[in-house]
Amino acid sequence: MTMTNNVSSHPLSHPFSFSYLTNTIMMISSHMILLSTIVPVASAFASPLSPHNKFITGPFGIHRGGAASSSSSLHSSTLTASSSSSSTASKSELQADDRAFTKSLPDKRSYRSILLHPSSLQVLLISDPNTDIESAAVHVKSGHFDDPASRAGLAHFHEHMLFLGTDKYPKEEEYEGFLSRNGGSSNAYTDMEDTNYYFSVAPLDHSSGDDNDDNDESENDDDTEEEDGVSTALTGALDRFAQFFISPLFNPDMVQRELKAIDSEYKNALSSDMWRTYMLLKSSSNPKHPFSKFGCGNYDTLTNFVSVGNSGKEEDGGARNDLIQFWQEKYTGSNMKLCVYGKASLDELQKVVEQTFGDVRPGLPKSTSPTPSSSSSNKQLFTTESTKYNNAVAFPPSSLSKIQEVIPVAEQRTIKILFATPPLDDEDIVDSRPYRVLSHLLGHESVGSLHYLLCEEEGLINDLTTGVGVDTSDFSLSSIDLSLTPKGLQKRDYILSLVFQWIRLIKTSLSSSSDLMAQYHDELCRISEMNFMYRENSDPTEYASSVAELMHQFEKDPSRVLCGNALTGDYNGEVAKAFLDRFVPQNCLITIHNSDAEKESQEKYCVDTNLKDAAWQTEKYYGAKYREMGISQEVIKKWQNEPIDPRLKLPELNQFIPTDFSLRCDDDDDNNDEVVVNGKNDKEDANGSSKNEDEDESVPPFTPPKLIQRPSGLRLWHKLDTTFRVPKTHIRVHIASPSVYRSPRSMTLNRLYQKVLNDDLNSFVYDAGVAGCNYRVTCTPTGFRISVSGYSEKLTDLLDVVTSRMQSLLQEMKEGPGVHPALGQKFNKAIDNLLRETKNFRMDSPYETAAYNGRMLMEENAW
Repeated sequence: MTMTNNVSSHPLSHPFSFSYLTNTIMMISSHMILLSTIVPVASAFASPLSPHNKFITGPFGIHRGGAASSSSSLHSSTLTASSSSSSTASKSELQADDRAFTKSLPDKRSYRSILLHPSSLQVLLISDPNTDIESAAVHVKSGHFDDPASRAGLAHFHEHMLFLGTDKYPKEEEYEGFLSRNGGSSNAYTDMEDTNYYFSVAPLDHSSGDDNDDNDESENDDDTEEEDGVSTALTGALDRFAQFFISPLFNPDMVQRELKAIDSEYKNALSSDMWRTYMLLKSSSNPKHPFSKFGCGNYDTLTNFVSVGNSGKEEDGGARNDLIQFWQEKYTGSNMKLCVYGKASLDELQKVVEQTFGDVRPGLPKSTSPTPSSSSSNKQLFTTESTKYNNAVAFPPSSLSKIQEVIPVAEQRTIKILFATPPLDDEDIVDSRPYRVLSHLLGHESVGSLHYLLCEEEGLINDLTTGVGVDTSDFSLSSIDLSLTPKGLQKRDYILSLVFQWIRLIKTSLSSSSDLMAQYHDELCRISEMNFMYRENSDPTEYASSVAELMHQFEKDPSRVLCGNALTGDYNGEVAKAFLDRFVPQNCLITIHNSDAEKESQEKYCVDTNLKDAAWQTEKYYGAKYREMGISQEVIKKWQNEPIDPRLKLPELNQFIPTDFSLRCDDDDDNNDEVVVNGKNDKEDANGSSKNEDEDESVPPFTPPKLIQRPSGLRLWHKLDTTFRVPKTHIRVHIASPSVYRSPRSMTLNRLYQKVLNDDLNSFVYDAGVAGCNYRVTCTPTGFRISVSGYSEKLTDLLDVVTSRMQSLLQEMKEGPGVHPALGQKFNKAIDNLLRETKNFRMDSPYETAAYNGRMLMEENAW
């Protein structure tokens, strides 16, 4: 079956009933395969060191290395810190040794923080003898906020150009070619105030003579020899990587091509609603604040609308001169942090770092702002807000209290509410982190919450998320995002009214019941500490990149870089109230995405958010079509004074937070007891063969999963983990059925059941997800897969809820929407969401479309 844009030909266009759906689901056979495994799983919550979304795509593009080409060995003497081509080891100062770091229980790595002199480059060394990936990352405290007004996108362009040759390694492909030959890769991203570079290699000693055939000097060959246990791969990669920050060439021959690469990235994003919305937000801010800058850049902004020839000379645009100046000002030791993750010992890693990064230039001493006095009882809160960029306010009152309506490229219906809030690293916020508990309550999905009322009871939204949408050093934007159903779009006035009622309910509780708010705060602290304590080792490349960024935050106390964001201070009611006081109509920007905004008449269903008299405008860079108007005083007064809906109520305390973290693998009786499997004891494997009683127990044997139940139609396997030693369990259930993928109609019906089930389960298991226990029910061509994972103590409770609801939901759907109207709303919502996903298929990226069609060609029956 081929995908078409003709919706009427889709299976969803044919009528069907609840009974048809339930009969299809009930045809699932009783053959089940269940695997219960006590193994480590990733935390439900992003840990302080987990990769954020920037790591995957980068706000301004993944570096894409071009084809290898010869480049001139242009010596840029103005950029080198030393005229010598070989680095001498620099002196370093110990800042924190391994004993000073607070680690999670599974973390057996060794750490050391040092400061290189004279560059003042702070370095974190991580030694992991068991790693099969070595990596390093440099995080520079400079991003597109530092772009000159006359050259938008310079920081992004600069990131690209660093990859294209240095004085020591002038060939363009030298760095990435070396990484590729050593089983590694590299990437980078440019953000608002940061730029991050990182690489990975396999810790093997590739001693073939071709690693340095591009460099004939003997000193280059010596640099890639093994350094006292450090792999040649890591040593050579660090040496090449360090030259980015010592003597880049910014080769004039490469300028034209990289300008076109930047322009290509920009043009590829023109149809992305994410980028279009982001740039519209930036254009709505104060033009005197750097947030308003066009950070990606394009050919015109980077050349000042002057065509740059292959020579890249100043008279043809001056881009290269600005690159050099940018590097000289921003890429100094005191403005960068380096994290190195290797297999060798800390002493060995330190020696290599001193040799490779020893010539990084020192920067000017950082200016320190005077610490506000805290002796006064009337101490002003949030003193760092709007103080960094010439006291410019990113979102002054003139930019707020507005409603925007945007026509998206893909079909969507959303409301985004942004509130101007203080920076999250402000000294008044960084300890108690009030935004965590406020976001937790605003986005809670239990019975009585805003989400439950709008989604479960009234079917007006598909989803509600809250959090911090933008975070910079002198302001942040806290967000409430709502994905609407068609019915919800028509009742958006009502939805916005309920949002502000929900905020006022939280404010009232904060003022009248500080003990309850403190209990919510303590719950989140316990969960955060628990997730940190049992956080398992992540990918070394992601880890190094994230740690390098966090090192700026914990510059004065590097020993806290592992745990600092996980350990929150006591609840501070004054700070929490001051933060939540920003959540008012006068301090917000509301953006409505409506695919049919030009076609429909809004007078029928909205008054408060009716923009029919506003003129359509087009955003300058990405072309987003929008209109906006100010929120009237009448509407503000209504949102601030309307009675709170009695159905809204704050959540109960979380009962899913575990307290028992004991390990079953430490129970002697559990290891020694025989497990009977259909009359056989555990000394026999699934095939009936006996274990060797004389097996050497000094070497821990590999223990495969045990088959512990095998009645007709069921296989139950279990594996006891003794390696990672964390109190977590994974349970996987596969319910096999030939009916699921029998026809396009059957597959569609089963996908609808999955959507309705997940929607219905949400209010039952939300607290479990918050506490680190997660579930997933997936419809596959071979049946249904159920996955539950998390802390062992509470996991069986979650599994009971999921499996019981799967059965009862089928019966309720069989009874029909007349008996269960709320379920009927969820069913209709599932149909609408599936239709929208199908329509938006045409907006998928080329690689996604290619992957889909490739599967269609490979599979006998694919739909």
